[in-house]
Amino acid sequence: MPEMNDYAKVRKWQVQFEVHRPFATLPLPDIVVEEERSSPLYRLDGRLRGDSGGQLSITLGGRGGIRIAGVDHPLTPGRAFLHNHGDRDVCYYYPSDGTEVWNFLWMAFDGDYVKTLIAEINRKYGYLFDVPLNSPLVAKLMSFKNYQNEIQVLSPLEAGTLALDAIGMLCASKESELRESPRSSLTRDVQTVIAAETAERLDAESLARRFRISREHLSRTFREQTGSTLHDYVTRIRLRMAVDLLLQTRLTAKEIAARCGFSEYSIFYRTFKRRLGWSPETLRDNGFRPDI
Repeated sequence: MPEMNDYAKVRKWQVQFEVHRPFATLPLPDIVVEEERSSPLYRLDGRLRGDSGGQLSITLGGRGGIRIAGVDHPLTPGRAFLHNHGDRDVCYYYPSDGTEVWNFLWMAFDGDYVKTLIAEINRKYGYLFDVPLNSPLVAKLMSFKNYQNEIQVLSPLEAGTLALDAIGMLCASKESELRESPRSSLTRDVQTVIAAETAERLDAESLARRFRISREHLSRTFREQTGSTLHDYVTRIRLRMAVDLLLQTRLTAKEIAARCGFSEYSIFYRTFKRRLGWSPETLRDNGFRPDI
């Protein structure tokens, strides 16, 4: 399969990145490439690749294909995907019935945590994205054509910012879809009520009545959108408010408990100490702000 390995023939241009003493917790850009493929022999299968790094790819012209968990999807202009190189559920290729050159732009990432980051994005947003060819992401990646066949030396922060900006621009459309969905809107409205009325009754039943939905639908939607149960979220908001009042006012712990929506001081005390590891009085005496 000569085309699989003859990079000089299929890569229109490329720019590699060098980062000295990179931050371990930030993803790193490794290379940006504009590539063309036209052979049915071209196929990259995650089951056969190494487990290092990941990749963002955007189709500029022609048509490619990708198989995700056994389902094939066309890669037409403006269609992008993000994956870990060693993801066994992913295989992308030039279609066996292809008649035109598949032209695509890609950026590879490396770093200790990039695999975890990309896997989380795939779980939340999927693998496939729509990226208009006039988008800031395409413009950003294409701008490196001015430095083709060079090595760009970046500082650790420059490298991390470049990688995160690229991934962030890719995910922007998905974030927008989630913000505009009815479930997301409902969750934001519930969070607004909780923040404004912390001292009031805020159990699932009373909130469901307010929004004229079932308790089950509210609880399920809230957990789906936030990753937290409604009860845990309300408790966290109340404890955060209680800590602020303990450190910033002279109100007694009992007065603070009432302001924060706890029906009894004993419940407030037990919850506070169990969640934060300190009693309210000890926290105030030490001026300590815990991670809630």
